[in-house]
Amino acid sequence: MARAALDSVGLPGAGEWTEWTGFAFHVRRRLTEDEGSRVGPVIDVRGTQEGHRRQQSVMRWLPADWELEV
Repeated sequence: MARAALDSVGLPGAGEWTEWTGFAFHVRRRLTEDEGSRVGPVIDVRGTQEGHRRQQSVMRWLPADWELEV
């Protein structure tokens, strides 16, 4: 289902990877040049104020004993 949802997006030939977390199966792939121009440059927000803000915005959906990797 995940691959079918990605049929019209990204560039699988430019880089695609999968991950099973024990909870969810992820399929990730590189954006096309057009997609990238619409969302801007990719940046790593881990450990930044922006990353903390994003983390706090999803905390209400996580189990009370959930531990996030930092």
